Amino acid sequence: MIELENVSKLYSNEAGQFSALKEVTLSINKGEFVGIIGKSGSGKSTLLHILSGIDSPTKGTVTVLGKKISSFPEKLLTKWRCFETGIVFQSFYLLQTLTLLENVMLPMEFSRSLNRKKRKERALMLLERVGLQHKANLFPDSVSGGEKQRCAIARALANDPPLLLADEPTGNLDSENAEQIFSLFNELSKQGKTIVMVTHDTDFSQRVSRSLLVKDGVVSEQFLLDKKAGQL
Repeated sequence: MIELENVSKLYSNEAGQFSALKEVTLSINKGEFVGIIGKSGSGKSTLLHILSGIDSPTKGTVTVLGKKISSFPEKLLTKWRCFETGIVFQSFYLLQTLTLLENVMLPMEFSRSLNRKKRKERALMLLERVGLQHKANLFPDSVSGGEKQRCAIARALANDPPLLLADEPTGNLDSENAEQIFSLFNELSKQGKTIVMVTHDTDFSQRVSRSLLVKDGVVSEQFLLDKKAGQL
């Protein structure tokens, strides 16, 4: 499903260059639910952005579903991202001037994959799937944080992508809503979606099918080995 080979990412600022990722080589299989953990500034979000094509590596290759996206031009990358990935952010990024229904319909309008009637039908189905069909015509300011995140997940699923990427999706939620979001991801994984989730929550990181530790730009599975040994 996903192959990274010797991927590095350098950024420059006033202090000079620094490495956000260092020679990362890893594989993620279809249907895996992978947790990415690490301290702030360790490179977790950079790794997720590389996987989604939001950012490109300074060095190395990124292959997703057999396509070397690290060599795609921006226009092709945007089209690929629209159909192949769904992205869920910690801060939801719902458009405040659109209803929940309209927010979920938006990716389908960009992709032009369905006519308007079918876009609305699919958006309503997805909102029902996340338990929000009764709030379809409300605006984001009228619903709770957990409901906003569930709407964001429905939006990420709009074009039925095989890959779902989530950057701290439970970070702004209370424990009850966070559990609902995790359970939804777990259900989607069992249905065949490949899910990669950045999280600070050690409880959730123990419940995914596989954990990757990012430390100072280096990615390892040492955390997975520690988990098996019961040493967190």
